[in-house]
Amino acid sequence: MFRTVREFLEIGAGAADPRPGQIQDPVIKRLQSGRTLAGFTATGWMLVSYPLAEGRAEFVLGKLVDLVAGFGILCVAGLLAVAVFITATRPPLRRVYVRRLKAPGETLRALLIGAIMAGGGGTLLAKLLRGEIIPWSEIHSHGILATVAAFVPFLVLVLPVCLVLVVMGAFSVLSCVWYSFNSCFRVGDVHELLPALVSPVLVWSLFVLSCLDGPEVAAPPLVLYPFLLGGPLSVTALSVWEIRRLNQRYGMTFTSALGREPQRAPDPEWEPTPPVAGQEPGYGAPSPYTAPSAPSTSYPPYPPSSP
Repeated sequence: MFRTVREFLEIGAGAADPRPGQIQDPVIKRLQSGRTLAGFTATGWMLVSYPLAEGRAEFVLGKLVDLVAGFGILCVAGLLAVAVFITATRPPLRRVYVRRLKAPGETLRALLIGAIMAGGGGTLLAKLLRGEIIPWSEIHSHGILATVAAFVPFLVLVLPVCLVLVVMGAFSVLSCVWYSFNSCFRVGDVHELLPALVSPVLVWSLFVLSCLDGPEVAAPPLVLYPFLLGGPLSVTALSVWEIRRLNQRYGMTFTSALGREPQRAPDPEWEPTPPVAGQEPGYGAPSPYTAPSAPSTSYPPYPPSSP
């Protein structure tokens, strides 16, 4: 579990410290956030520009269902991708990647705890205000002193606790939704190449789901279909670029991530030639194919010149 409330909020907001040695490319981070922001902006523009195909209540309910289905697909796709990735890795690195699964687990746990806090706090607050837990009408019938004696603890203790649960839970859920769509539940803590693999699977699965449900707005086909295809195509192109950037800038490849790079044969060790008698050390033996040099001829000195 989480040691402090600050740790819980940091993990929910995506502000937790990365693992030691993890590559944090600022350009990739900005493009991931921009991609998510552009998707929400385009969705809002479509909702404002064109009428809804169904009622508002049905639209909100459908969006909640799509959100739950998206997180389910994200969890399943992330688990399958990580499981296949770790299974294909050689044993020395496999144990390292298994130990790194703590970070995605913490993010998923923060999301679930936040949802339970927000849902539980909101349900408890609604029941308290409706009088299903504290019978306000019966207390009021006993007089003003009984009403004040019951309302003051409710106002000072119970109501703040419920509000804190609702606010913290909602903040954690919304932050996890934003951060999970950017980082795919921090699978990048396992390896930096995993988010680029999981993101296209998620968006194409959501694209198929949206096609099966039918259009949500009454937009013309020339606007609707580019809008539906824009998300999956842009995410796929960004994932390809991200893999290329990690490869060219940081030397990351799938073979190195899986520990399956071909081993280069070691260079032969240099052994010095043993010295030969009569030669300087470090030189080899004389070649039998080289003609022996002729002995030098000594010349008599010049006679002294006459004055």
